[in-house]
Amino acid sequence: MYCVKCGVSLREGVNSCPLCGTPVWNPDQIAEEKDYPVVLPREHEESGKPAAIALTVLCVLGALIVFIACLKRYGELRWGGYVLTGIALGYILFVLPRWFRNPPAEVFVPVDHVAIALFLLYTCLKSGGRWFLSFAFPVTGISCLMMTALVSLLKYVRGGKLIILGGFMILLGGFTILIEFFESITFGTRMFQWSLYTVAVCGICGVFLLVSGLIPAMHQHIKKRFFY
Repeated sequence: MYCVKCGVSLREGVNSCPLCGTPVWNPDQIAEEKDYPVVLPREHEESGKPAAIALTVLCVLGALIVFIACLKRYGELRWGGYVLTGIALGYILFVLPRWFRNPPAEVFVPVDHVAIALFLLYTCLKSGGRWFLSFAFPVTGISCLMMTALVSLLKYVRGGKLIILGGFMILLGGFTILIEFFESITFGTRMFQWSLYTVAVCGICGVFLLVSGLIPAMHQHIKKRFFY
């Protein structure tokens, strides 16, 4: 290391040049200095609450308008029931997580699926259909188990994210066959009209992710490309 002014050789650990007194310039030390805080300010982290309050007020006002309008015009809810349950579903899916600073995905994923299942149950009962138990319930139930397992593994398991995603993509392809099966027994449609295409796409993507997770060079390239 040399003095930037007079060029004299400097010993390690000195703060100024012994000849001219110029402060020692260490590029490695300057590169490590950060001029930004590591932790976000508290007010920035809680910025989602004002939006949650505003959206809550809008949802409540919208629900009251629909409820009063239906009662005055029909004396009952009629189509207003679909609107109210739709507002409740949208609130749970998009507004409720805003009340939390770090909403736990492994909790909200099952809550979201339960809300979707209840909305479908109401729609089925109001429309006089018989498709909830044979189609909507098993599809939402399996989807809930798969998505909860995925977000939990990604959150709590260190490393192996590509392998986890690859296995999930392969399971997702198999899940589409189950969806078509439940569709067939409920609505009388033919099997393998569309599910084989999704199986092929999900299978190719899943195998690629699995291989990428097992080969270090591909793993590092994808990690730098998508996770940094």
